Amino acid sequence: MIPDLTPFLHLRRYITIVHHVPGRIRLKLSLTALAHLPKVDPAPFVDLVARVKGVKETRVNKSALSVVVEYDPQAIPAPLWERLLTAEPEEVTAILEAHTA
Repeated sequence: MIPDLTPFLHLRRYITIVHHVPGRIRLKLSLTALAHLPKVDPAPFVDLVARVKGVKETRVNKSALSVVVEYDPQAIPAPLWERLLTAEPEEVTAILEAHTA
């Protein structure tokens, strides 16, 4: 069962993919988020990503407002990451239900 996605869905509009090679992706939180969400907590987002089958490791760099995710590219297709950040909530829910442990 996936957790409540409301915090993730609200936060994802401030997240961009800044670097991606199969097996490693770096996601960055924009500075705009801090203006709108001064008490933003990345923990629910990082916890959710860590539950995706095939994710090997997540590393948060608070000073850079980024998280690096190392994953198995055989288990997680590269386009899935973009879909998680841009798809409608129903699709995001379906993706996570299919790919979370």
